[in-house]
Order: sequence, then C-alpha cells, then structure tokens
Amino acid sequence: MTNSESIAKKVSVDTKSLVDEAIKDHGKLRYILSLLYDDDLTRRFAAVKALGEIAKREPELMQRRWERIFRSFDDTMSCWGAAEALGEIARNMPGFRSRISIFLKLFKRDDCSCQGYIWGMCRICQVERNKIKDFTQELGDFLNSSNVCIRGQALWALGELRIKESAPRVKDFLHDEGETWYYDNEAVQMKRIRSIAEEALKKIETE
Repeated sequence: MTNSESIAKKVSVDTKSLVDEAIKDHGKLRYILSLLYDDDLTRRFAAVKALGEIAKREPELMQRRWERIFRSFDDTMSCWGAAEALGEIARNMPGFRSRISIFLKLFKRDDCSCQGYIWGMCRICQVERNKIKDFTQELGDFLNSSNVCIRGQALWALGELRIKESAPRVKDFLHDEGETWYYDNEAVQMKRIRSIAEEALKKIETE
C-alpha cells in the first residue's frame, strides 16, 4: 500500500489522528489536499473538516496554504472540494475570513461548485452572524435553481441558520420528491428534498 492510500484510508476512519500527524509533519498536508479530488464524498468531506481543524490549531500553517488551495482549483473547480475547504478554513481563521469569503464567491459560477459555496458560506455564517442577511437573499435565489442538489443544499442552509422569514418558502418544498446528496455539518447525506425541507422547518420553528 502506498503512503497516499494509507493516508486516505486513515482519513475515513480517524480524521483527528490525520490532523495530528499533519501538524507534526507539514509534508502530510498535501495528502489531505489530494483527498479534495477524491471520488468518495465521505473521504472528500473528511479532508475538508481536517483542513478546518488544522486552520484552528495552527493558523500560521494554513495562512501559507489557503490561497494555494484556491489557485490549484481555479481552472478545474467543478465537482471537487475546494469551495467546502475554503469555507471551513475561513470559519476557523477569523483574521482571514472576509478575504476568503471574497474568493469563495467565485465558486458560484457553475452548479457543482455552487453547492460547495452554499455549504462553505453557511459554515462561515454560523460563526459570523452579520453575514447572514446578504446570504439569505442568495439562498432564496438558489431555491429557484433547476439543479436539485443546489435546492437541497439551500434548504439545509436555511434550516441551519434558523432563518424564520424563510419558513413559508421552505414549506413549498414539503412535497418535492426529488432526491439529492448534500453535506450536513458532519457527513454526506442522501435524502429527498421534502425530508430536507421538513428538517429545516423543525430547526427554524424551534429557534
């Protein structure tokens, strides 16, 4: 088994250990970055969360890396985890959050990357509430998308951010039988749009 295969297997089982090892040996950070290209969404998501944890524990290391993450994906953004990674890094690096958010907006330009943008911006808004107002307007537009993944991710974000004024619009999706994968805060989920809408409403109504 190669080093990259070993690291990939470890990420799917124990992200914390991978983060610890990357902090001890910065060279291993590139293995985490390689997982952002992985076809397995769970492993890709694990890499995203690992990068966020590294940003929290050793921000100086990530300060030297985050722009490289964006640049490396600039011409092949679609379907990969760059947007999610930048969102998670920004969430955990307050001093760079505004600047990273500007870069993150560029990922709205195609459907696959846009889904990652929604997740990343939601993660940022969870810790920086003053960004919610502008993002809420965007989420309303995303609900009009013909792409079921974008609609699902937008519904999830409205629930996560407890946007009360969005409740009537969310209810419009309670009979939507479309099915999609989406990221929640911890894992990759596959659900029907109506189920995502139901969960979002519960969060909104219990706030």
